[in-house]
Order: sequence, then structure tokens, then C-alpha cells
Amino acid sequence: MTNDFLKVSCRDCGNESTIYSRATTTISCDVCSATLTKPSGGKAELIGCTVVETLE
Repeated sequence: MTNDFLKVSCRDCGNESTIYSRATTTISCDVCSATLTKPSGGKAELIGCTVVETLE
């Protein structure tokens, strides 16, 4: 099992953030506070962002 980090871009403001792909908490954008992900029991569900790059 790999523990990948993702570089994501906020759909609302375009700010890029690095997140853990299996985040267990809701993650919000540092700039506009939009919800980027929510936990889903496995990989985080990306709801307000798009993946720019997968980091290992």
C-alpha cells in the first residue's frame, strides 16, 4: 500500500495545496476556506479540488 500525497488545486480560487490521499478529516482551502476533501473510510473524497500531481 502506498501512502501518496496529492498536489491539488482549489476549484474556487485556484490555490494549490498538498494533501494526504487518505486524509481522515475534512480539508479546507487555506485561502478561501472551501472544502477540498472529506473522509470516506479509504481514499479521501475530492469534492472541491482537482488533482494537479501525485507525489510519492
